[in-house]
Amino acid sequence: MTGRRQRPAGLVDPPGRTPGDDPLAKAKDAALRLLAVRARSRGELERRLARRGFGDEVVAAALDRLADAGLVDDAAFAAAYAEGRAARGVDARVIASELRDRGVAPELAGRATEAAAPPEEQAERCRQVATARLAQLDGLAPEVRLRRLAGYLERRGYPAEVIAPVLADLIPRRD
Repeated sequence: MTGRRQRPAGLVDPPGRTPGDDPLAKAKDAALRLLAVRARSRGELERRLARRGFGDEVVAAALDRLADAGLVDDAAFAAAYAEGRAARGVDARVIASELRDRGVAPELAGRATEAAAPPEEQAERCRQVATARLAQLDGLAPEVRLRRLAGYLERRGYPAEVIAPVLADLIPRRD
């Protein structure tokens, strides 16, 4: 065994041709190397391959072959990404924006985000994130805890109208 990875079925080069003399095979191999690091959207792969000097037609053909083999799937990528970010306490608005920045179609980003972080659960998710973070702020003055927790929730993408009632319940104010 040479230590070289096997290609997934359906991605073999035509007989007598090596990646060295075929731009399509080179683009496909470059995309496979990128996918070996982490899952990527089609848009991300298109941008990265274009930066490496591959033409639009070659990139499209290579990514079509990878999509046919099930290795490039924006719906699966968006769902997994949204689930992961939601599990880390990030709000739906931020998740959808990040997916669009990664080249996922807005409709697909919206569907994946809504499935991972349903709007009707936003306040409860905010409360869970705040409760977990609050445990890390023990020992600080109530005003400092309030300020730091509010900033943390804002950076996670929660709107002020959701944050305010959560903070009022978790950190009693002294008047």
